[in-house]
Amino acid sequence: MLRKDPFITDEYYHIYNRGIDKRIIFKSKRDYERFITLLYLANSNDSFRLDDILNKQHKTFSEILVLDKGEPLISIGAWCLMTNHFHLLIRQKVDGGITKFMRKLGVGYSMFFNIKYQRTGALFGGLFKSKLIGINDNYMRQLLGYIHINPLEIEFPEWKDKINKSSVNMKKFLKSYRYSSYPDYIGEDRVEKNIIRTENFPDYFQDVQSFGDFVENYFIEV
Repeated sequence: MLRKDPFITDEYYHIYNRGIDKRIIFKSKRDYERFITLLYLANSNDSFRLDDILNKQHKTFSEILVLDKGEPLISIGAWCLMTNHFHLLIRQKVDGGITKFMRKLGVGYSMFFNIKYQRTGALFGGLFKSKLIGINDNYMRQLLGYIHINPLEIEFPEWKDKINKSSVNMKKFLKSYRYSSYPDYIGEDRVEKNIIRTENFPDYFQDVQSFGDFVENYFIEV
């Protein structure tokens, strides 16, 4: 299936997709880490075989995320993995970059998942979804907060009805959740920070205090 509107180079997009029939697509720590390594490696014009990197070169998770992978196709500003879906905030750097990146990411992870769990067929629910963010700065700010607050659904299914300024346990959970770029925005020093490129996004992506305010606003306004 072809998209009606092509992706525009230098524009920002919210990209997301979920498992077919809302099935779980991340069952273990290894699954999450496989997808995270693909977020890093698939963002390149160069080809790679992740199994060779893991099994022949014996690279660890941390070592993979510092490899020289060539020129990037996109810039990733934020990401979050849930049990049955994922969110990405990205900017296309070269023509066709988003399409090529998402093909490498989707095919690579689906093959890994199907082999590991002895299944066949599509893993994701059709073509990935995309929304052009455009020049609406308020929407960009809201999206940056939304992507990172998403994991509350895992531990607090009714969080939208319970969230408030004093939601201490919710805030602690977000800080401890490892499968998003949230820790990289609040100053943690970890290798996953190499996935995001804040310099290719508005200035407030590089301001820790501003980022904290975006997330905090959800506890005040939602």
